[in-house]
Amino acid sequence: MYMINKFVKPALVGLGFTLLAACQHTSVSAPGPQQNVMRNKIQMVRLPLEIQREADNTDTLSSVTEGSIHSFLASVNAGYGDVIMLDGPNASPQRIAAVEALIKRTSLAYGGTSALGTKPEDGAIMLYVERYIVDTPNCNYWPDTLSGQAKNNDSSFHGCTTRINLGLMIANPRDLISGHYSGTTTSTAVGALYGPGKAAGAQGANEAVGAVDSLMKAVLGGDTGSKK
Repeated sequence: MYMINKFVKPALVGLGFTLLAACQHTSVSAPGPQQNVMRNKIQMVRLPLEIQREADNTDTLSSVTEGSIHSFLASVNAGYGDVIMLDGPNASPQRIAAVEALIKRTSLAYGGTSALGTKPEDGAIMLYVERYIVDTPNCNYWPDTLSGQAKNNDSSFHGCTTRINLGLMIANPRDLISGHYSGTTTSTAVGALYGPGKAAGAQGANEAVGAVDSLMKAVLGGDTGSKK
């Protein structure tokens, strides 16, 4: 019996190492030869509108011209993250200023004037809505799934949907290119909680609750029901 155990135990240990080795990667984890790492692509597009000169050649915007500009901006859902650009090398400075004034009344971001495309006709102005968009990858493309790849490597497609979700959660895709700094930080909220003389006092806590309550009202609208 002793002799049997003497030979069986090493054999079992050797078999265990063999099975464990079979589960290991046979090469460095890397995408297969037919796989591309799935990433979001950020693209910039410019949506154009040609603003014709007025029939009487005045620089003031007519009601028809203003209406066409507002209709265009509404049709492309111009809003947060968009930047309005103008291109009118042959338009008078007064005409450019009139269009700029209208843009500023819409509260949209204005980026100034620049030669961006085909040169407009004499007296005309090209208005561009500059926008960045997220082009998501196709997560349903699995060329190596049913192939002979048996290396147990990580697939480049793992996490694809997570990348898509993160890309689509960004309010302004431009921030994925150049970042964004608004000049505000979390120091205001932290200071309200842990500022000098307020960490242990009720006043600091009440101010923090009030700040959070105001923020929630701004985000959700109406009364949040918080009690100080």
